[in-house]
Amino acid sequence: MNKNSAGDNPIACALSTGDLAKREEAWRTLLTTSVLAQERVPGGLRLVVRAGAGEKLNALIDAERICCSWITFAVDGESVTMTAPGDGEEVLVHMFSVDALSR
Repeated sequence: MNKNSAGDNPIACALSTGDLAKREEAWRTLLTTSVLAQERVPGGLRLVVRAGAGEKLNALIDAERICCSWITFAVDGESVTMTAPGDGEEVLVHMFSVDALSR
């Protein structure tokens, strides 16, 4: 198990295999149908979703905050900036980028 550079929170998922598959599918659906823009930012990734998709985005973020405490989520309307220190940056980019989830 990796730790972020601050050493506070391990980079780990607390979901069961079945719950993880459901969560990945929910993110895949949102990212492939609603993302208008995606950009790398220092420490992570920023996503912007279409108008009306903010509620779904916020619901997924609320769920992620429970199982992925190593990620910092900054929500602003229909956008979210997700960051993590150390190894967490690349992990979250892999987890939440449109390209990674559309495979």
